[in-house]
Amino acid sequence: MAAAGLERLMDCQRLAVMGFAEVVRVLPLVLRTRRMLLREIVHRKPDLIILIDYPGFHLSLLGKIRRLGLSRQPKVLYYISPQVWAWRADRAKQLAALADHIAVIFPFERKIYDKVGLPCTFVGHPLLDEVGEIPPRGQFLNLLGIEADDRVVALLPGSRAQEVRRHLPVMVKAAVILQRFVPGVRFLLAEAATLPPSLYQRFITDQNIVAVRGQTHAVFAHANAAWVKSGSGTLEATYFGNPFVVIYRTSALTYWLGRRFVKVPFVAMANLLAGERIVPELLQQDATPERMAGEILPFLTNAKAIESCRDRLRQIREKLGSAGAAQRVADIAAQLIASGKEG
Repeated sequence: MAAAGLERLMDCQRLAVMGFAEVVRVLPLVLRTRRMLLREIVHRKPDLIILIDYPGFHLSLLGKIRRLGLSRQPKVLYYISPQVWAWRADRAKQLAALADHIAVIFPFERKIYDKVGLPCTFVGHPLLDEVGEIPPRGQFLNLLGIEADDRVVALLPGSRAQEVRRHLPVMVKAAVILQRFVPGVRFLLAEAATLPPSLYQRFITDQNIVAVRGQTHAVFAHANAAWVKSGSGTLEATYFGNPFVVIYRTSALTYWLGRRFVKVPFVAMANLLAGERIVPELLQQDATPERMAGEILPFLTNAKAIESCRDRLRQIREKLGSAGAAQRVADIAAQLIASGKEG
């Protein structure tokens, strides 16, 4: 959006943290940002407000917008639903009272908002728009010094600094163990372009791990298997269809609170959409190097396990809709602006 000419008032990366305990550290900045945005809304009097994801911040902001006492209330479009199906189901009713329309990225979410009377459109997943041209496997791997027929494991520790610090060291240890059972296996570390290379390099102790910066989709497409931090990366892995193991580590407090409040049987979107365990999940104390190596081993050596996982992932990919999510959201936004002016 910034590249398209958006005036950016705050770099959202500064607020990009995960977990209950972790949010406390950035709370003063969150509160300052919210006050700043409310002042801008009063000053600019927008016709439409589009809120994208980030429910902890946006729902609080939206409640305060509705209480500003503006002479003309702006229309509100919420894009990417809060995970009300996982926890905080009350947020669906909250959104129904505050928003004019919600654009969701999973088909099952429509039923939730239909029940509370909030106009809802399934627009498909934005991932389908983001996947560009992927270079052929041989070309991509050869540029990295890897042969096209080598078995390759991807390391996806996350796109936030705190996630890299928690997940990359255990991934590196798991890589060392895996090499004992799969001689010649190679590893690709997917670095987020928003983080400094030095953050990753301090944890790399194995020369068999090749860092690849800003090419996550190509890494997913050409890795035989992957260790993936729980989150949006698991959906990307699902899209590309190669087997993977989900891991997640966080602070003890955040994990304890999460176990109390999150009411879903799985954390990986592939498993949630399938309603059963398709890919392994190793959370907190279970995410050990030994368990990680053991869970990924069949996806490199057992043809039946590999094909079974790939087949189920292909079935899930079909549920993500079709490309064009951004255009559908833009169409909804234009309709809301027009209806606001007519009103």
